[in-house]
Amino acid sequence: MKKQVLIFWVLFLSLFCQVLYAAEQPAESSSLLPDVPQIIGGYDAPVAYPWMTAILYSSVSDLYQAQYCGGALIAPNWVLTAGHCTDGKLPSAIQVAVGVYDLSNWNGTRINVKRIVRHPAYSYSLLQNDLALLELSSASAQQPLTIFSGASVQNIDPKLLNQLSTLIGWGVYALPASYPSTLQQINLPVVADYYCNSTYGVTLLSSQLCAGYAAAASKDACSGDSGSPLMLLVDGEWVHVGLVSYGADCATSNGNYGVYTRSSAYVSFIKQYVPTAKFTTGAAATPKALPWLMLLLHKER
Repeated sequence: MKKQVLIFWVLFLSLFCQVLYAAEQPAESSSLLPDVPQIIGGYDAPVAYPWMTAILYSSVSDLYQAQYCGGALIAPNWVLTAGHCTDGKLPSAIQVAVGVYDLSNWNGTRINVKRIVRHPAYSYSLLQNDLALLELSSASAQQPLTIFSGASVQNIDPKLLNQLSTLIGWGVYALPASYPSTLQQINLPVVADYYCNSTYGVTLLSSQLCAGYAAAASKDACSGDSGSPLMLLVDGEWVHVGLVSYGADCATSNGNYGVYTRSSAYVSFIKQYVPTAKFTTGAAATPKALPWLMLLLHKER
């Protein structure tokens, strides 16, 4: 139940230091490890993003208390979130609220989850392929978020290196265990894999990206932000470029570089289940004149 946070420590082979999944998980005992801070260094989002989705425990009636992960609406009846936000859960255990800004002041309808589709190669222990699709029992009227395919009219580097992305979520933001009611926002640069590799003793896959700052900057995603969308303005619109997967123990490091699941690496998987999802496209090629057409034009003179 939200507002009680249990920090998950994961042993990544013999080399891996302990890392924390950003999602808040229900306590397994009355003895809790220290609570952890927020979208660290964030601020109230200036607008309500229509696609922003609160992932909820269906058994908890209070929306503020029920929210434990974030997600993004990518089609009227589909939400994209982190795989680990669905670990051990049946669809009946999860509901979503789409287009929320203030968890304590919202009169919309909570939507039941009909089906959970985790990536077939998802691995909690290896921290890989960390994404899942939630099929909703009824369609949302909110605007879905376009997904970055790796192509764009602007010809943005598909790896997004040095791009200043924007993260939104309701992660805990102050000790002890203070969660924001209003949606928080922060800008995080996409940086070279080296920074996450050296921080966590891992080698990021091409399906992951590293974003954020060193711990001294105190800017990061944290508990309750798992699955929340990392966004970028591409071709004049917000697009989904990643989602919160894992990062440092915010309680002790005050934030650090975070690892995100890269959206463009899963275009085929998403299209398989969500054919109506919208993806960015590259610039249309300029059609070349056919040789025989040029010959006809020449003869008409």
